[in-house]
Amino acid sequence: MHVAPVELRALRQGGIVLRFAMLGQMAYVLAELPASGAAGTSLEQPCSQAHWGFVIEGELTFVRDAQREVIPAGRAFHVAAGGREHWFEASGHALIAGFQPVEPDIDVSDERLLARGFEVVHPDDAAATTIVPPIATRSVPTGQIRTEAWPMSSFLMTRVRMGERSGYTTGWCDAPHWGLVTQGRMAIEWEDDVEILSEGDIFHCPAGPPGHRLEAADPATFVDLTPVGALGGDGRLAEWRRDADLRSRRPSRGIAVAALV
Repeated sequence: MHVAPVELRALRQGGIVLRFAMLGQMAYVLAELPASGAAGTSLEQPCSQAHWGFVIEGELTFVRDAQREVIPAGRAFHVAAGGREHWFEASGHALIAGFQPVEPDIDVSDERLLARGFEVVHPDDAAATTIVPPIATRSVPTGQIRTEAWPMSSFLMTRVRMGERSGYTTGWCDAPHWGLVTQGRMAIEWEDDVEILSEGDIFHCPAGPPGHRLEAADPATFVDLTPVGALGGDGRLAEWRRDADLRSRRPSRGIAVAALV
């Protein structure tokens, strides 16, 4: 399944505009901070949850005790769950996107969101702009797929660059993925269906069968998360997934940051 930018639901809380979509057991969230930054917002509340995110515009500062790490635009970040509480700060406008695991029975009805202090924003009041993190888009030869991956606790984050006419001959994949198209157009071919995705679309490939494979007629780029356990199981997995180039450092001092540009 996939969700286009225009289909994101919008909320407002404490000056932050949140756009989100539910994708199985994962939520995609895009947070827009006002010009005044994160002061007084929920971002500054102490937290011990895990995060998998991207800074799209502006910059974000991770804070834990005396540790402070600035995360500029064009970086992905991961904070592992547990440990000492942390929070985030921002001194000005910023755009931050990310994926967050959720309980399968979570209630995101308008009534429940209103009860939790959110203002439900009418679609006409929420711009349906295509907002994606800046990603390196170096040329990839025709028919080839280039990857770089970063282990982030229970998930592997992968940046994927697809050349022209790529993916059509790869094998079927049964691993689940949650991703974001950052450039171009691509297709998810299922064993029984096909979906066409464009820049800004968020997608979810549930665990197969039916299996899927990713294809691009013209160059395309995306970033996604895959459970680490699914990469080493008995299910089908495309060779380019198995050959993902691991270039990261693991989380140290509470946070891992990867350069996407």
